[in-house]
Amino acid sequence: MDIHKKTEISKVFSGELEEVTIAGWIQQVRDLGGLKFLQLQDRSGVVQIVLPKKKVSPEIFEIDYQEGDILLVKGGIVANNSAPKGLEILPQDIEVLNKRAQEYPIAVTEKIETNPDKRYDYRFLDLRNRNVAQIFEIESTVAYALQEYFNKNNFLQFFSAKIVGSATESGANVFEIGYFDKKAYLAQSPQFYKQMMLMAGFEKVFEIGPVFRAEKHHTSRHLCEYTSIDFEISYIKDQVDVMKVLQGAISYTMDTIKKNRAPVLEELEVVIDDQPKEWPIVSIPKCNEILSSEGKELGLYEDLDAEAEKILGQYAKEKWKSDFVFVDQYPWEVRPFYTMKDDEDPNLTKSFDLLYKGQELTTGGQREHRVDILTKQATEKDFKLKDVDSYLQFFRNGAPPHGGSGTGIERFVQKVLNLQNVREARLLPRDPSRLHP
Repeated sequence: MDIHKKTEISKVFSGELEEVTIAGWIQQVRDLGGLKFLQLQDRSGVVQIVLPKKKVSPEIFEIDYQEGDILLVKGGIVANNSAPKGLEILPQDIEVLNKRAQEYPIAVTEKIETNPDKRYDYRFLDLRNRNVAQIFEIESTVAYALQEYFNKNNFLQFFSAKIVGSATESGANVFEIGYFDKKAYLAQSPQFYKQMMLMAGFEKVFEIGPVFRAEKHHTSRHLCEYTSIDFEISYIKDQVDVMKVLQGAISYTMDTIKKNRAPVLEELEVVIDDQPKEWPIVSIPKCNEILSSEGKELGLYEDLDAEAEKILGQYAKEKWKSDFVFVDQYPWEVRPFYTMKDDEDPNLTKSFDLLYKGQELTTGGQREHRVDILTKQATEKDFKLKDVDSYLQFFRNGAPPHGGSGTGIERFVQKVLNLQNVREARLLPRDPSRLHP
């Protein structure tokens, strides 16, 4: 058989084929004596191979089939109401491309539950579970859709440095590394470089790339390494212009998922609800009123905690039928020095968080572009000016009003698919206790 002529298993169910050559690994074996069933899986799905002793050659029937064996199968498609999707393959020929060399160290089906940490130890096997693999099919679609949206809207994609000479936002949660005879850090975000591109005159830029946070959190929403979707735009009026771009990008992405991955959503039993045309925007003072009415008291200039986000998410769903809500005018106390302060209350800012299903998804807003004010704000946040001088240099030759945002792709996928832990949406999760594989 010619392995290069293999057909994806998903095409078996198209109703257009009579004979196929497929390849994959055995997911399950059932031996009923005179009848054997093999569940064969590739990246596109699972199909049943039926081996009646009286209808197949002895050479095929007598093979010692095991889970994990890699097979190349040629045969005809036949109907069987008890088979997956009502079809199975009666083989004419089977070639064993490779035999497994050991027992599976983890279960690769839903029938046996395996501890998540054990699954991550053997991620390559964990991904043979269709439900797990489909998470990353969705994640791939998200990345393609975002690139398509930004390209259609005349953004330039760029690629920033990930080894940097100073901390982007603060020194509290950065990974310090040795860089020859110098001290360096893994980048917390591409923030400074996004702004540099605007100062260079590019006006609309985006990046999809890794960021690193040395946060000692063992929560369902934190990772030490994740992929961030960042964009920055020039000549904005205020942070609402940033919100409009963000809503457009996410809406386009969700529409693409629904259109291109409908079978995956169906298999995962996920429904993406329609959203209102305009996502609600609620200021921090108004949020505090809402929270107080629900028995949750926060100071006016205090950061929202997970409970507060959940309450606001439920409020937005009930009042506006929206899974999304912008929390605007975030407190200055919890924002980076480059954030623009609010015109009326300097303890608030022209920045926002976007909550999705009651969890922070995105931070964004308008940046301070006036170098004298930016210098004062850096000092106010206890930065040594010599440590941020290379950043301030961007602004000394004229800087347009601008803003942008950063969104974690894993956290977005987590909420789209209603996953319990963000680590499920990270191919190789990194947290304070995990460094392998």
